[in-house]
Amino acid sequence: MTRLSRLFAGRRDSISQARAFGRAFIADRVPDEVAGLVELVVSELCTNAVEHTASGEDGGSYVLELELQDGQVRVAVVDMGALTQPAVNDEPSGPDAVSGRGLFIVEAVSKAWGSEPVRVGRRVWADVVGAAV
Repeated sequence: MTRLSRLFAGRRDSISQARAFGRAFIADRVPDEVAGLVELVVSELCTNAVEHTASGEDGGSYVLELELQDGQVRVAVVDMGALTQPAVNDEPSGPDAVSGRGLFIVEAVSKAWGSEPVRVGRRVWADVVGAAV
C-alpha cells in the first residue's frame, strides 16, 4: 500500500495544484484511463470542499489523501465541515449548468464513495478501480 497526503489552502486556485499532486502520485502506477478518472475525482472532491464547506472560508484549508493498493486508488478530502451532508444531485441542472454535478460524477466513475465525520470536519472519499500497470 502506498499513501500520500497534502494540505492545501481552501482557495479555488489550489484545485489545479491538487490535481497535479494526484497526477504525480499515480504516474506510472495505473493505466492512463484510470489516471484520468482519479484526476477527475480529485478535482470534484476538492472543488466541493472549497465551494461547499468551511474550508473555502478565509483561512480555510483541506487535506487531499491518496492511497493506492492492489490497483485501487482511494481519493479522500478532509474538509473543515459544513452544515449539510454531501449528497448526489440526481437531477443536475441541465447540460449548460456550471455546478451541481460533482458527486453525481464521482458516483458515476467510482466503485464506491462516502463520507464520515472526523475531528476537524468531514472526510469525503471515493474508490477508483483499475488494473495496476
